[in-house]
Amino acid sequence: MSIQKSRLKQGLAFLFSSSMLLTVAQAAHAADLVAAEPAADEPRIEEVMVTARKRSENVQTVPTPVTVISGNEIQRQNLLNFTNFQYKFPAFSVYLTNPKQQNLGIRGIGNNGFNTDGIDGSVGIFVDGVYTGRQGMVSGDFSDLADIELLRGPQGTLFGKNTTAGAVIINSKLPSFTPEGSVEATFGEENLRQFKVSASGPILGDRLAGRISAFYSDKDGNYPNRAGGPAANARQGEGVRAQFLAKVGDDVTFRLIAQHTEQNFNSIGPVTLSVYNPAALQARMTAAGYTLLVSDADKREVNIDAPLTATTHANLVSGELNWDLGEKGTITSISAFQNWTCFTNNDNDYTQLNAIPDYGSCNVERQYSQELRWASPKDKPVEAVVGTFLSTQYLGVNSRIRFGNQYYIWAANPSAAAFPTLNGKTWAQGAYAEAVAGFGMRSYASFHTDTAAVFGNVVWHPDADRKWSVNLGLRQTWEDRDYAYSGWVESNLGGLTQAQITAMSAAGANAQLGRATDSLKDKSLSGQVGVSYRPTEDFMAYVTAARGHKSAGFNLLPFDPATAIYGAKQDVDGETSDNVEAGFKSEWFDRRLLLNVTAFNTEVKDYQANQAIGVGNTAVRFLANVGSLRSRGVEVESEARLGELRVKGLVGYNEATYKSFHNSVCPAQSTALTCDLTGRQVAWAPKWTSSVTVNYEHAFVSGTTTYATFDANWRSTQNTTITLDPAAQIKSYALANLRVGTRFMDDSVDVQVWAENLADKAYYINLLGLTKSTGIIQGYPGNPRTVGATIRYHF
Repeated sequence: MSIQKSRLKQGLAFLFSSSMLLTVAQAAHAADLVAAEPAADEPRIEEVMVTARKRSENVQTVPTPVTVISGNEIQRQNLLNFTNFQYKFPAFSVYLTNPKQQNLGIRGIGNNGFNTDGIDGSVGIFVDGVYTGRQGMVSGDFSDLADIELLRGPQGTLFGKNTTAGAVIINSKLPSFTPEGSVEATFGEENLRQFKVSASGPILGDRLAGRISAFYSDKDGNYPNRAGGPAANARQGEGVRAQFLAKVGDDVTFRLIAQHTEQNFNSIGPVTLSVYNPAALQARMTAAGYTLLVSDADKREVNIDAPLTATTHANLVSGELNWDLGEKGTITSISAFQNWTCFTNNDNDYTQLNAIPDYGSCNVERQYSQELRWASPKDKPVEAVVGTFLSTQYLGVNSRIRFGNQYYIWAANPSAAAFPTLNGKTWAQGAYAEAVAGFGMRSYASFHTDTAAVFGNVVWHPDADRKWSVNLGLRQTWEDRDYAYSGWVESNLGGLTQAQITAMSAAGANAQLGRATDSLKDKSLSGQVGVSYRPTEDFMAYVTAARGHKSAGFNLLPFDPATAIYGAKQDVDGETSDNVEAGFKSEWFDRRLLLNVTAFNTEVKDYQANQAIGVGNTAVRFLANVGSLRSRGVEVESEARLGELRVKGLVGYNEATYKSFHNSVCPAQSTALTCDLTGRQVAWAPKWTSSVTVNYEHAFVSGTTTYATFDANWRSTQNTTITLDPAAQIKSYALANLRVGTRFMDDSVDVQVWAENLADKAYYINLLGLTKSTGIIQGYPGNPRTVGATIRYHF
């Protein structure tokens, strides 16, 4: 039996065991029910309320696949950020190499990796009702949350911004008129330190309440640095959020939120994993007396002699007004201002060479938004939501690069004509080492986006028993966008000629020379139609068809005619997704078993994707409409309560393929000009994702509750490059975590010990594939096993 088949069997065994665990639980409890009626006070699955349709309602009554992670789960399992959440949602993926480049994908749609400044995300993120313009703005840690909701499929008829893949709704806890608070401290390996505090209560009787939440987290890196510097892959963050909830009379409430967060990454540079072409970088380093460090997922070693850091600062102020008009409905207004800055300082050769000691791409994002909507009263034959959305976004991208005196080792001669043999020495022998040293370029790109939209959604219950429900939604969006780019020489200490400067420009990545301007107007009509039927209170079946649209955008760099063969141009057309899904939501045995199933088929036209072609010693990165994409599959989610045991799990099958992608850039191993990827599985889209969480609680001693939480997840093979580079194929892997703790003093104190990546699995979270100019293959290993303890106190 081959290794690949063995791993496939292991993965299928994990899926089977996860599914069977729930099935056995169902069967066992069913047998108990046959034997005797359950006790009236036996634990049941709690009712989960969501705001997916802009009104609070039981998630089991919403005819849309929604996965919810409660605040208790977030706290108990210490789910800090999106890199944790990707293992809790079906068909969900996260790309994160630095906080500027976070990308989210759902069902294989939207995860475009690097170079996404000029386009919107396919997954919309809404924090306390406010649309977040850049996904990197929420790459930091979360704190004091009520829940997180994941909606799959196109959204827009109920939201401020349209999306093609889905939406993530993040809800923080509301201010309380009853005094409450909590303190939490976590310590662990890698010098992990986390502190969280929150307090809430009345300020002016029953008219004004406040809530303040703060957090600090810090941990050392776990990529050992052979150059002697600090270990790479460290992470630090902090933030504070203040809220005020005012009751103005008996029918008007106003919620004010002010939030500031910061985060710092101490080098999340890649690890060199293997050498594909020894005659490239490895040979050049050997000739110069240096050794190219090659590592793997177990050792995770790097050899970096200069800073490689990233920092972000984010500020948010929002105000939400709700006016209850009784039988006339409710009016909601959400006004917000967001400001986000990101600064990166990279040793971009990722070695001990002084080749590219300084490279950075820094963002400034400012966004004003206003959403106004009216919702009809609940529990009526016709329920409607009608709204408008306005926003203005400004994004500035400030990039720079500076070369060192050993760039000639890192990169081969960019131009034999511009850099000929000089005084008997070639480029490879260092003839131009000092001339190139200190040469630097800078660029600035600005993007403006004005968005206006009107949207509406109507739910009609045609029968008196409200078993049937017809859902209709419509949205019209208008956007005006403009773009300007300018790249220039910042320093030329060695006196390079114009021909030499031109040859070096291609190595400037986002700081290449040139100028470009562009503007466009984009409008779209989208909507949805659906029918659901509830024969009983515990079962609902539904079918929905929806269209979503993602706006047109721009390439960051001036258009290069060499990329036209791949469909590139200065602007990028908007993408449209058409989704059909059918499923059911059900509860069994008096809410002791939950089972939800969804089947879906999504067709995306003019899919926006990143590509990169090797030019000399670097790669020209660009966006293009690659053709069409199809994503189809099945998602199963289940939960069971068996006395003191709770089991929660999911299994997702997602066949996301390029339906039409005839002119892709080829992987670096190929000499062909274009490659046809039609019919191949999309990047960042494992066919299988699964997760199971088992929680057991028991009062061994009166007044205390001891618990154990075991969770495991498995995902099948996936590729993490748009070109489907064979060197970027991540093998299937499974991860497991264990938490054991005790609550006492009326559950006000919780002491927990935990282990993440319990089996110390060596795996990769991202592979970059082969870089032709260097001949090396790089990637990002996942975190090793980490052990720690947490103590919480709340009142």
